[in-house]
Parts: sequence; C-alpha cells; structure tokens
Amino acid sequence: MIIKADGTKVPFDREKAKRSCENASASSSLAEEIITIVEQNLREGMTTSEMKKMIYSELDKRESHTAAIYNIRKAIAALDPVTHQFEKYICHLYQYYGYETEWSPVPKPQGFCTDHEIDVLLRKGDEISFVECKHHFSYHRFTGLKVPMRVWARLQDLKDGFEGKKEGSYNFKEAIIVTNTKFSAHAQQYAECKNKNLELVGWNYPDDNGCLNNLIEKKRAYPLTILNLDAQTVLKLCELGVHDIKDFVYVSPDILTRSGLSREKIGQLSELVENIVGKK
Repeated sequence: MIIKADGTKVPFDREKAKRSCENASASSSLAEEIITIVEQNLREGMTTSEMKKMIYSELDKRESHTAAIYNIRKAIAALDPVTHQFEKYICHLYQYYGYETEWSPVPKPQGFCTDHEIDVLLRKGDEISFVECKHHFSYHRFTGLKVPMRVWARLQDLKDGFEGKKEGSYNFKEAIIVTNTKFSAHAQQYAECKNKNLELVGWNYPDDNGCLNNLIEKKRAYPLTILNLDAQTVLKLCELGVHDIKDFVYVSPDILTRSGLSREKIGQLSELVENIVGKK
C-alpha cells in the first residue's frame, strides 16, 4: 500500500508508475527496467513522494534528460512567487502559440468600477484576453471555486468598462486561469457553465491538448528549474530574459555568463538541454 499526499492509502499501481516514466519520454523498455527496480524496493506504507524520488534517482542514473522531464511538476512548483517567475514563464509560454504577450501591463486595464491588475495580457489578431496565474508550492492541492468566481467578476467589470467607453479599457474576449495544480470539480463546473468566456488550464485539465503539461510538452518549453540550478542563478537568468530551457540554448554564452555560470557549466547544461528538447 502506498500513501498519497492527502494521507489515503492505495495499492501500488505498476502500470501507472510505468506510464509516468513513459510520459517523461522514457522508452518502454527503460520504463519497465526502472519500475521493476522500484517494485523490488517498495515497502508497506511508502509515500508517493518517496516512490517518485526513487524513480527519479533510477532515471537520473541512466538518462539525466529523461529524469529532468520526469521532475517537471516539482520544477514548476519551485518557481519563485516573490519575483513572479511563474507568471513570466506562462507569459513566455504563450508566445510559442502565436500570441503577443505583456506581463503585468501598466497602466492597469480599466473596468467600469475600478482598474484591475492582470498577470498576462494576450493578443492574437484582433482578439484580446487576459491570464490569471495561480502558482502553488504544493502541487497536490486543488485550485478551488473561489478563483474562477473572482476572475469571472473581474472579466465582467472589464467588459463593462469597454462597453462604457472608459479610458484605458480593453475589449477582452475571455479570461484564462492557468495553474500548476488540478482544479476542483466545483471550479470546473463553474467554468464550463460560463462557456467560452472563462477557460481553465491546469494539470491534466482540460483532458485534451489544452492542459498545462501538454502545452509545455508540445513546445519542449520546460522551466529553467528542471536543470537543478540554484535559486539565485535562476533569478539572474530570468532577469536576462531567459525564462525556459529553449532560451538557454539560443541565448549567447556571453549573456549566460552574466548569470554567474562558468563557460564549462554552460556547455554541460546546453548539452543536457539539447537532449531534453530533442526527446521524442
């Protein structure tokens, strides 16, 4: 029996554990090898966190690039909220999908009743949307009903501001809530009721290719934190405009050295990144 993060006990699911390796781009044979080793070392009452550390360790011994991808949820959770790294990462991610983006626009968009601070403004053609980012250190928790209710109210005031011809207003098409966790059933129900004006993007939600993990995977735009860099280096890289690992490959080494990384370390990391980005 394995103990989940919420304290409940469930039987070890071999196929699910194997799929988690394959989702990180491990081959079927490698995933089988890893899970066989893990299975032999399981003990009654082991937590899912301990089991995942074991899987990560075994992957890292064989394919460090696969291990890095396997660790993506932990890496996203490690983004620093004080310096808004998750918001800036999401802002950058949407650029890969053809959006013009602006992080925390100033002046704030004007609603009918008040102005509103928004995390990310999106433009594509004549359509304008905004993104509300909800980042959690604990990725096991749910993003609940209160979040979409608050964002919906904000969207309505912004729409009313545009219709009322308020100076500094925008014609927002929709609001998008992006989180690194799952949404509660009530949050999903509320957003679905509001149809296309309120979109939820979370972990494994929605079920199609629109969930956060698939948006990241399709573009191989993983956060810098999967490289196990220290927090100060990640902060300096972000300040230099490097927000994901693909940036790391394309930015000049002369710029990267300004983060404090040695050229030798940059070379090692570039090789690791190229292996990660090149994984099928």
